[in-house]
Amino acid sequence: MTVNVNQSFSKRERLCNRNDFQTLFSKGTSLFSYPFLCVYQCKQSDFFSARVAISVSKKRFNHAVDRNRIKRLIREVYRKEKKLLFSTFENKPISIDMIFIYTENKHLSYEQYEKKIICLINKIILGCQEKK
Repeated sequence: MTVNVNQSFSKRERLCNRNDFQTLFSKGTSLFSYPFLCVYQCKQSDFFSARVAISVSKKRFNHAVDRNRIKRLIREVYRKEKKLLFSTFENKPISIDMIFIYTENKHLSYEQYEKKIICLINKIILGCQEKK
């Protein structure tokens, strides 16, 4: 089954609200796949939606240029690989909120980010399917 997923990363796909972050951290499930810690929450909704936030620690990367580069690469990987989520849950009434927290002290290659984000997305899919 081929799903035509828009490969954009629009404003409604971003997790921005402070209350949503607090709910995610208090009630969410965490996964670790080096170098990422992912906290996610699956909940019932009227239609499928997925929202994402990306965090890179200021303590590990003092320069904003470095933090922004890592976030940009992670965002790009998610944008290209979100079709895994959308193809699995396209007609299901579920809403997924997730945050990717980068825990490494150094930069990695794009391919390494890609491999780990795909692994996390697959774990999130399994976790959301088990909760049903």
